[in-house]
Amino acid sequence: MTDNPDLTARPDTMSDGQHALAGSRLLAALTLIGDLDPVIAEVLRNMHLRVYPGQPDDADRSDYIVLDLHGVSIGARRREHDFYLHADTTETPDRVIAFEVNGLGEHDHPTR
Repeated sequence: MTDNPDLTARPDTMSDGQHALAGSRLLAALTLIGDLDPVIAEVLRNMHLRVYPGQPDDADRSDYIVLDLHGVSIGARRREHDFYLHADTTETPDRVIAFEVNGLGEHDHPTR
């Protein structure tokens, strides 16, 4: 593996309390443990994970977790009365998101 980030460095933290983990950093750590499936390694290499602390005053029951993969950001958070799921495709040419909830069939949602 040619890309081996410093695993002893502090995780990225932004002024708004966001914590981030680049997939390459996770990949480097997992590679130290042992052999890693090449398909999984490729996914991790291109992934980015962000965590924004929950705001109990705003009825958040969990942190807001954002996964960036394939040019799309998927965010999720548990709130007091619902589960919030956000998909951001502004960095892609996608015109439709096909999604499915609980195996009830796919539904197309326009992005523009």
